[in-house]
Amino acid sequence: MAEFTLPKNSVLTPGKTYQAPAGTTNVRRFEVYRWDPDSGENPRIDSYELDMDDCGPMVLDAILKIKNDIDSTLTFRRSCREGVCGSCAMMVNGKNTLACTKAIDSYPDTIKIFPLPHM
Repeated sequence: MAEFTLPKNSVLTPGKTYQAPAGTTNVRRFEVYRWDPDSGENPRIDSYELDMDDCGPMVLDAILKIKNDIDSTLTFRRSCREGVCGSCAMMVNGKNTLACTKAIDSYPDTIKIFPLPHM
């Protein structure tokens, strides 16, 4: 089994910011924890602004939109999209949940996505 350890004195740093296209009116901000164990750098938080008129209603839909249309380096697990398999489990705004069953509208502001605490 592979072992991964964060760099010494690891601190979250601000990452890249991807803004919504000009003229977009229905915008939601997603902050996503990113870490590349091969780089030796500290983890970072990348920010993505999405046009919600062009996105599905669930958190998983937003993450898929980010990966498919904005940042293809984003990596995560998913499978059934029905809340059965548990593959898309992650921490969203401080609570462990399944991204495929959690509606974006259930969060009032910025949505913060982190891996599960034990991962």
